Amino acid sequence: MSALRSMLAWDVRLQRRYGFYAVYAILTVVFVLGLRAVGPGLRTDAAVLLIVTDPTVLGFYFIASIVLFEKEEGVLDALTVSPLGDRGYLVSKVISLSLLAVVAATSVAVFGHGSPWGLAILVVGVALSASLFVLVGFVAVARFDSINEYFISAVGWGTILFLPLFGYVGVLDTQLFYVLPVQPTLVLVTGGFEPLAAWEVAYGTGYLLVGNAVAYVWARRAFRRHVVRGGDPGDQFGRGEVPRSRERSDRSGLASRSPAVGLALADLRNWVRDPMLSIAAVGPLVLSVIIRFGTPIVADMAAPVLELSPYYPVVAGSMAAFGPAIYGFVVGMFVLEDREQGVLAAYRVSPLSARGYLLYRGGTAYVLSLLATLPALAVIGLVPVSPAVLIGTAAVSVLGGPVLALGFGTLASNTIEGLAISKLVNVLVLGPAVVIAVVPEPLQFVAGALPTYWPVKAFVAGTSSEPIWPLYLFVGGVSHLLVLAWLGRTFARRAD
Repeated sequence: MSALRSMLAWDVRLQRRYGFYAVYAILTVVFVLGLRAVGPGLRTDAAVLLIVTDPTVLGFYFIASIVLFEKEEGVLDALTVSPLGDRGYLVSKVISLSLLAVVAATSVAVFGHGSPWGLAILVVGVALSASLFVLVGFVAVARFDSINEYFISAVGWGTILFLPLFGYVGVLDTQLFYVLPVQPTLVLVTGGFEPLAAWEVAYGTGYLLVGNAVAYVWARRAFRRHVVRGGDPGDQFGRGEVPRSRERSDRSGLASRSPAVGLALADLRNWVRDPMLSIAAVGPLVLSVIIRFGTPIVADMAAPVLELSPYYPVVAGSMAAFGPAIYGFVVGMFVLEDREQGVLAAYRVSPLSARGYLLYRGGTAYVLSLLATLPALAVIGLVPVSPAVLIGTAAVSVLGGPVLALGFGTLASNTIEGLAISKLVNVLVLGPAVVIAVVPEPLQFVAGALPTYWPVKAFVAGTSSEPIWPLYLFVGGVSHLLVLAWLGRTFARRAD
C-alpha cells in the first residue's frame, strides 16, 4: 500500500505538472458555457454526447503520453523489479485519471445541464467507463515507442469503440452496439438526466464491471509482453515498426550528412513505414463526405426542435479549420519527438540551423494542409460557393497548420505537454465556428482574436455573396502571419 500511495502521488504530481488539470479546468468552463447556450430541448442530448466523448475517455489518450514518457525515462523498466509491480502501476493510473474524468464530467453535468436527475448513476457510469478506457488505452499503447505512431493508430480503436454514437443520434441503429463498451457508457450517462429501466442499470454496470476485469488482465499481459520482455512490436491495425534506437541513429546520421535531405527522408520514412498515417492524409476528405451526406439526415431528425439548414454555411466552413488541425498536430508531434530524441539539437548546429528547421516544418505543415483542405471544402457541398471563395478560404485557413505545428513545438516541452495542449485545439479550431453560428454581430467579432475565426467568417460571408468577404480573408492572413512570426522567434530563441 505504501508503494501504491507513492505511485499515486507521483502520478498526480506528473499530471498537474504537465497541465492535465489546468487544461481540463479550462475545458470544463468551456463545456459548461456551451451547454448553457444550448436550448433546453437539446441540452440533455448535448450533455450526454459531450460527457461520453470527452471527459469520460480522457484516460484513453492521456495514458498514451504517460506510458511513452515513462518508457523513455526508464520508469517502466524500474517497475518490473520494484515492490509496486505492474498491478500497482496500473491501479495508480486508473485511479488518478478516472478521478479527473469523474470531477470534470460531474461539473459539466451539474453546472452545464443544471438538473442531473440521477447524479449517482452518472458518477458510477463515468468512473467505471473511465477506468475501462485507461486500461484499454494502456493495451493500445504498450507496443509503441512514439506518440505519433500510437495516436494515429488510436483512430482505429476509436472508430470501433465509438460506433454506438451513431445509434444514439439515430443515424444507424443495431442491437450489435450493445457489445461495444461505449453503449453501456451511453446508457448510464443518460441515466444521470432521465430515469432508466432496471435492466438498463444492470446491463450498464454489469458490462463495465466485467469489462474492467477483462481489460485489467489484458493490460497486465501487455505489460509483461511489451515492457518486461521487451515486446514484439509486430502489427497493430496493419502496421509494422523498426527498433526505435535504429530509427534515431538513422535520423541523426542523415542529419549529419545532409540536414535538409535527411530531415525530408526521415519524415518520408515515418509516413511510408506507418500506414496508419494515411488516415491523416484522407481524414479531412472522409469527414467532408460524412458531413455532406450525414448533415441532411441529422437536420431531418432535429427538424421538430431546430431548423439546421441556416447553419449549413458554418458547418461547411468549419472544414477550413479541420485539415490544418490534423496536420498541425502531426507535424507538431514530429517537432516534439525531434526535441526529445536530440535530433533537433543536431540540426541546430548543422548548416540547416534552427531557422531552416523551422521553415521546413512550417512549410511542410502548410503544403500538407492545403492538399487536404481544398478538396475537402470542395466536396462538402452543403452550400453553393464560388471558386474564388473556396480557394481564398483554403489558402488562408491552412496557415493554421504551421501555426499549430510551431505552437506545439514552442509551448510544449515534451509530448506529454503536447498531448495536453492538443485537448484545447478543438476549442481553438471549432470554437470560432460555434461563435459565428450562435453569437450575433458585432459581439461575435471578439472571437476574431483567434486567427481561425476569419477564414470561417469569410467562407460564410462568401456563400451569401457579402462583398466584405475578401476583407475577412485579409485580416485572417495578417493575423496568422503575426502569430507565426511570434512563434518563429520564440521557437528559434528556445532552440538557441
